[in-house]
Amino acid sequence: MDQGVNGQVSYSVISDWANDVFSLNPQSGMFTLTARLDYEEVQHYIFVVQAQDSGRPSLSSTLTVYFNVVDLNDNAPLFDPMSYSNEVFENVTMGTSVVTVSATDLDSGDNGRIVYSIGSGDDDNDFDIAQNGTIYTTRLLDRETKSLYNLVVMASDQAKPPQQRLSSTVQVTIVLKDVNDMSPEFITPNETSVPENIPVNTVVMAVKALDRDEGRNSYIEYTLSATEPNIFSLGPVDGLLRVSGRLDRESRANYTLEVTARDRGDPPRQTKERILVKVLDENDNSPVFDPKQYSASVAENASIGASVLQVSATDVDEGANGRVRYAISSGDDNRDFSISEDTGVVRVAKNLNYERKSRYILTVRAEDCAGGLLLINSGEDSSVRFDTASIVITVADINDNPPTFLDSPYLAYVMENVVPPPNGYVLTVRAYDADTPPYNGQVRYFLKEGDADLFKINASTGEITLLRALDREAQAEYILTLVAMDTEKYIEINVFRV
Repeated sequence: MDQGVNGQVSYSVISDWANDVFSLNPQSGMFTLTARLDYEEVQHYIFVVQAQDSGRPSLSSTLTVYFNVVDLNDNAPLFDPMSYSNEVFENVTMGTSVVTVSATDLDSGDNGRIVYSIGSGDDDNDFDIAQNGTIYTTRLLDRETKSLYNLVVMASDQAKPPQQRLSSTVQVTIVLKDVNDMSPEFITPNETSVPENIPVNTVVMAVKALDRDEGRNSYIEYTLSATEPNIFSLGPVDGLLRVSGRLDRESRANYTLEVTARDRGDPPRQTKERILVKVLDENDNSPVFDPKQYSASVAENASIGASVLQVSATDVDEGANGRVRYAISSGDDNRDFSISEDTGVVRVAKNLNYERKSRYILTVRAEDCAGGLLLINSGEDSSVRFDTASIVITVADINDNPPTFLDSPYLAYVMENVVPPPNGYVLTVRAYDADTPPYNGQVRYFLKEGDADLFKINASTGEITLLRALDREAQAEYILTLVAMDTEKYIEINVFRV
């Protein structure tokens, strides 16, 4: 309040330890910043300032000045260490703590308050993180689905406004340790086939199962149930199913095997599988006729295509190996008969004639179809099996031939005025009948035209006799017409006499 120099005031800082940061103008009393502030190093500055006039003696007073450094969000959270990892069994319960991460932020207040979150690496949300940085499970884990997690964990401060917030990340590796919670699973077909009669120790198939566990929990051993101990064997390690006995499809066409796949876990887990083994047919059986001899009778006038008889052969093989076809191999050079390749029905193929051939002995062959085409008259094939049977076919005669006079025409001479002894015998006519009894044994003779009062013929023997003496001057020649007849047919003949 003084005047002149007594009222001229100058300012100075009494405490000189802060002069490297702030500067005080002695005339104006204005503090200016002479160095960069860092809140994380010094948060508060205290100065003692003196105001002094220029009078004599000078008068002065002091004032304490406080500077509070206001924090800025200039530090991002920092993780220590820079990465984390841990192992956990896959069967842990939900809510189990796995690993705790930690980050620090040198800022203060919201600028230094850290919030943790899982940024990536957990697409199925199997984990969550608490505010203290502890990562814990939120679901049941499954190593067989996912065995390794690489989580990216983010630490963010809470500066305001949000666009000013700083953050940092750290990688957290979580490895799931296996427990024996998976049973072996068969990946091979449950059905296979094998030819019969294959050599012992032949591999039928390789049985294969997979266990999605790891280590000993995934090692598999195979066993075969004792239902077929003498027919098949199974390798305990390689799973090779082999034939250990003779296979015969005709005795047994398929086998159902029970295979067990067991892991080496503690306790072990196992799976059973039924495998159907079909035995494939080989052509190891020949067709067999039963019976091996047949007989039949057929009328000689049987129509073409008429059935005579049916032969039958069986083959216990399967498919083409067991399908039988028939053929006539011998005994029918004229091919009077045919046989159905499929059914074995023998039929008349041509007009028969008893008088030409009355008895046939046919050899019929039944062969399987292993060789494709029927091999009769086309060579032999060792892969084709066959059997033969004989057929005796008797052709039954019918009355299809008329009697035939052997010496036609007949000529006889008779003395006139005399009856030839004995009893007027002139001659005997004879007719031949090519048919068989009873037809050819019943030929009868008759006088159809002529002098019945002069001549007589024995119906059974064909003897012609003269009933009374003739007179040449009255008639020198007689013509007789004779008939020879069997039961149905007849023939006429003229007999001359001079």
